[in-house]
Amino acid sequence: MSKILVIAPYQGLKDLFLEVNEELNKDIYVEVGDLYKGLSIAKSMEGKGYDVIISRGATARLLRENCGIPVVEVKISGYDIMRTLTLVKGYPGKIGLMSYRTIIEGADVIGTLLDMNLTFFPIREDQEVESRIKEVIDQGIQVIIGDVISTSVAARLGLNSILITSGKEAVMESIRDAEHLAFYTKKEKERIQLLEAIISCSRDGIVAVNAAGEIYAFNQKAEELLGINAGQALGKRPEEINPQLQLDSDIEREGQSSDDVVTLNGEKVMISKNPIRSEEQRLGAVAILQTVSKIQKVESQIRNKLAGGGLRARMHFNHLVATSEIMKETIQAAKQYSKNKFPILIYGEAGTGKTSFAQAIHNASDRKEFPFVFLNCESYKEEQLELEIFGYEGNEDNKRGVFELADGGTLFIDAIGKMPLSIQAKLINVLQEKKVVRLNGKKAIPIDVRLIAANAQNLKNHVADGEFREDLFHLINTGSLTIPPLRERKEDIDELVRWFIASLNPALGKQIVGLRPEVMKRLKEANWPGNVMELKNVVRKLCITGKAPFIKLEDVESILDDLFKERIILPAGTGLDISGKTLVQLEKEIITQVLIEEEYNQSKAAKRLGINRSTLWRKIKDME
Repeated sequence: MSKILVIAPYQGLKDLFLEVNEELNKDIYVEVGDLYKGLSIAKSMEGKGYDVIISRGATARLLRENCGIPVVEVKISGYDIMRTLTLVKGYPGKIGLMSYRTIIEGADVIGTLLDMNLTFFPIREDQEVESRIKEVIDQGIQVIIGDVISTSVAARLGLNSILITSGKEAVMESIRDAEHLAFYTKKEKERIQLLEAIISCSRDGIVAVNAAGEIYAFNQKAEELLGINAGQALGKRPEEINPQLQLDSDIEREGQSSDDVVTLNGEKVMISKNPIRSEEQRLGAVAILQTVSKIQKVESQIRNKLAGGGLRARMHFNHLVATSEIMKETIQAAKQYSKNKFPILIYGEAGTGKTSFAQAIHNASDRKEFPFVFLNCESYKEEQLELEIFGYEGNEDNKRGVFELADGGTLFIDAIGKMPLSIQAKLINVLQEKKVVRLNGKKAIPIDVRLIAANAQNLKNHVADGEFREDLFHLINTGSLTIPPLRERKEDIDELVRWFIASLNPALGKQIVGLRPEVMKRLKEANWPGNVMELKNVVRKLCITGKAPFIKLEDVESILDDLFKERIILPAGTGLDISGKTLVQLEKEIITQVLIEEEYNQSKAAKRLGINRSTLWRKIKDME
């Protein structure tokens, strides 16, 4: 039986392979990795006896170019294209499809059969994807359909994208092809494995020896580091060239590798010695030579990239769904705010998308190439919050605060109404002086940061209650934006559900193309106190439970019923007897008891009840 390694560019494809293999019972191991991450996984598995690799799209092509193991590509079938096009059928915007010409030609026929107006953008190689996406944007295309590389580039450039996911038919065909390919390449396995060790390290110095301890591979970088050309080195023993290159002992020690830092021609070099084995046969050994300066440079690049990945805004205005007029007006106002650098306040209930708006404003501003830093005031106690905002200066370790991290970019502070008054005073000074002093620090650090703040309730109420400084309120309130709750824009639910399904299909390994009308009707009847976030969670449950291609009411009725159950939250310690009472009676008793306990302080009572003061005032009037 062939041993097959699957590198799935997305999680859903892994799940589908595992599901299919439950029927086939093949020797298959599946990992998730796209492009260079997938290549890294494949490289790490090269010495573990795999006969063939299965992958998809650009990842498959990258593996084929860089791995010694034969690669089979999961082909995009007509079924896969039809499922994806069915999902977007009826979408009012302009749709483009970008992929290789063979895929485009198949989609052209299917698009005609489905009576869809599609614009096709064929590509010849992966390197031209980014330039083609920019053409797509210039032509006013709103949605791009394609493979992993085209949809990921589209998303990075702010364009909505839908991945063509593979179905069961394509997966089964790829497994059959892999078994056929493995059969014909089995005899060359040892030679291929020997070459893999060289190819995998081609950017570093390589000295490889065979089982007899004689050099048979000696690349250009090794020539530079050791000061000898390959013609003089081939056939000799490594220690004849340099005593520090002795590899015989590594061959004798099964599975042992060693790393040493030595000086070669005046430069510090790390020599990594690794034995080469094929199953039970000893093939030789390889020494990988890397300059210490290069290792340090790569480590620095990795740290910077990881830090940048955590400080980047991913949402763009084009990602925000706006079918309703109120949402269109809100987005238009947000776009106007993105053109300046002044602070802005965003109001909205939990789950309405305040963070998404903040990221979209940042990405539409001239600060988009700089960091986007997020801070939630409810996530920290007072001492820790102060540390996160201003940073810390210690004897041995220093910590940068969020203002320093966001320098040049945008700082988004959520739940700013929960910020303690002591920290508010310091924040005023930072905003006015454009300088921050770390805790325990002595010097002021200049910063250039655009502040976006958010809160669930209007900060004017907090100011009136003495919980928020009026001078800080005026300082950050140079513009305000209120995101409507989902119950006020139910026209957007259709499009929100469409995009949630599109994003969940790859993750869940499903091929769902929509909801039956009766399911959508129930969703629109719900009140959605958790707003868009709650809707997304419900759609996830529907996709997990429902069956492709359309989710039916009978499959998910219990999930939908939960949306209409009354949600009664009793404050701790109320000791109320709820038996035989209506919801109105219970609400009246709860409000009355909390008012008594708070000595009729309406601000404190509203805070305990989880509502704003104006809502509490209205309920008291109704009770009277």
